[in-house]
Amino acid sequence: MKQSIAVLGFIIGTVMMILFYSYEIPLFIIMSSMTVGALAFDRWKNVKRFFVAMLIGGMCENLAVFLGAWSYTNADYIFTPLWLPVGWGMSVILLEEAFAKKVNVEFCKKSILFAFGGTYFTATLFAEELKVLLLFAGVTIAFFLAGYYKREEIKIGLMAALFGTVMESSCIIAGNWHYSAAMLGTPLWLPFCWFNAFLIMRRIIRIGE
Repeated sequence: MKQSIAVLGFIIGTVMMILFYSYEIPLFIIMSSMTVGALAFDRWKNVKRFFVAMLIGGMCENLAVFLGAWSYTNADYIFTPLWLPVGWGMSVILLEEAFAKKVNVEFCKKSILFAFGGTYFTATLFAEELKVLLLFAGVTIAFFLAGYYKREEIKIGLMAALFGTVMESSCIIAGNWHYSAAMLGTPLWLPFCWFNAFLIMRRIIRIGE
């Protein structure tokens, strides 16, 4: 998939969440249909990666909402809206296609632990925004120093942080969801969260490859 198409897909998905978040089932159908189209357009090469990202991302997000870190305006069936796991899966795939195809990584079992561990600590410390910010900054530096992240992934992580933060801020302003503790509406630690979440998820979606 070309970078321009992947970026456009991410933007369109964001617009759909802003316009139709009040209609949980219709938005789920719209996003699922768009996902099938995107995966088919790319000759189904990312199907397995999509489902892994959807499963892990959806589980982590439901855990965070359950613990009270943030909440959705319209979620009538589970802790998060039904479309959320689909959005998680496609976000990972589109960001991968747009910015990360040239830097390959391998599956790492620890990544699953990092994903759920990071979610748990963020969701339990959410009331202390600055402490979470410092924690994310420290973990990010530690992961690079330890060689878990590659230096070539700095730009990739920054792009994920930019797109993810802009997407979330737009949805927060629109009223789709809100964080329980955020001085500016969008938590100060959110860019670090997207930076790490994407680089960790890159290693998870390669399971079995």
